[in-house]
Amino acid sequence: MPELTPEPTPSPTPEPTPTQFNEEPLLILDYGGYKNVCAYPSELQPSIQSVIPVNINNDEWTDFIVHQWCDLYRDNFGNIVETPVPDLVVVHLSNDAGSYRNGTEEVFGEPLPSLGGASRKYSIGDLNGDGRVDIAFAMNWEDGRNGNPWENSRARPAVILSKSESQYEIHQLGIPDWGHAVSMVMNSEGTNDALFAGFTGIGLQAFRYNNGAFIDVKNEYPPEAIWDENWNVIENGSANWANEFKSHEDLIIATHESIPNEVESKGFALWRKENEEWVNKDKFMVPVEFYVDQISWQGSVSSAAVYLLEGEYVLDFTPETMCFFEEKVDDSGKIAFLALFATNKHKNDIPIIEGQTYSDSDFNARQVAKFFLTDGDSIEEIENPFDSFDEYLFANFMDCKDLNNDGYADYARNVFSRTYGYEFPRDRGGTPILNLNNKFGEMIEYEGNANYLMPGHSLLQGDNINDSAGHGQGYFHDVNSDGVVDIVVFGETMRNDFNNYDGSIEIYLGNFNLELNN
Repeated sequence: MPELTPEPTPSPTPEPTPTQFNEEPLLILDYGGYKNVCAYPSELQPSIQSVIPVNINNDEWTDFIVHQWCDLYRDNFGNIVETPVPDLVVVHLSNDAGSYRNGTEEVFGEPLPSLGGASRKYSIGDLNGDGRVDIAFAMNWEDGRNGNPWENSRARPAVILSKSESQYEIHQLGIPDWGHAVSMVMNSEGTNDALFAGFTGIGLQAFRYNNGAFIDVKNEYPPEAIWDENWNVIENGSANWANEFKSHEDLIIATHESIPNEVESKGFALWRKENEEWVNKDKFMVPVEFYVDQISWQGSVSSAAVYLLEGEYVLDFTPETMCFFEEKVDDSGKIAFLALFATNKHKNDIPIIEGQTYSDSDFNARQVAKFFLTDGDSIEEIENPFDSFDEYLFANFMDCKDLNNDGYADYARNVFSRTYGYEFPRDRGGTPILNLNNKFGEMIEYEGNANYLMPGHSLLQGDNINDSAGHGQGYFHDVNSDGVVDIVVFGETMRNDFNNYDGSIEIYLGNFNLELNN
């Protein structure tokens, strides 16, 4: 009897090669607390200003503190409004298994905690010395109301301060201002001070948490400039830090402006703490060429400076967002920092002419990057290290740190996705832009180098986009403590009458450290 040939054993189906980030996100649903807060004259849906990663309950998964506030109802845009901007703080608390629950009452002891208005920027640090993260917010009532009078856009600075093992409480501090800039600065006691600055002449505000209370420590920081009644600087000082200031160890970089008998100019200054005193070490200044009148999006008219940039007149040239790099960017031994300068170019490529009046809507906003090194005594501008940089995208926040664990700092912009009404749209659902350090003085855009598109929020991109989908934002963070960065994406505007965004947060887990192809 002939031998039977055994059936061949089927080859196992190969496991698919994982992508850099998971294709299916973890989902955190908004629980809708804004429905109890947002009311006319505000919109009945919120803007989601910030989604802040915080370790609250000490498990391996990151928790999130979210600030939501209610835009002014569209029929009231540009009107004079005197009432506060409604807002609420939301907490998404991890269940230590990739899922989340509404933890607001657990953490704050109340279901609808409030910061007291809209927020622009935030900064994190340890204010009370307990080793846990605290959060300081630059606050305002800028919700679409008329910007004149200024007083109607003022709100008190706010702090979210840790207490006990896993709770937080809200403190409103100081004098109401149209807050824009905020930073945590290390003090001589080993904790952080919270510093705030805004646009309505209140000046720098600085607070330290000491013996169970916040105390005013403004006199420990650079003296302010003195202005006359026309807002001309008549005595040199720290100028107005309202646009931006950042700190790193014993250094501060802050917006700055000239004094009389100097060429009128604006830029930033480098301050260094020496023998417990802040000393102005160097400046980077750009001269003002002339002024024009500008009508803002709130309807107010003001004088706007015009500068010369690469042979072309541009409206405004102000350091809007800055960062120190947390690790080295090269082997020079110097500290690196970067500034994004806010400027505008006419949509029709028309030259800006002295004496004419322009509207915000005449221009495309740009953010021009400039890169600097410092030894603590002087500022050195170096050649832009980016192989690719889109100036027509906007970011309030940046990551200037090592994102792939190779010892060199990388750079990521938490850009807004931009859809309807923008000359240069980016329908990516909040995907951040990443430039990896190649260790040879260059920051290489990851997506172009890897031929891979990173994920964005599924409801804010692709076929789900419509004319009013709002601004998506996103950032890199190791959410599950595995040593590999993940992507967190969310939308800014939850206007359900106009789009299908539901206020959710999506997390795309990373599978391995980010690398360049070459």
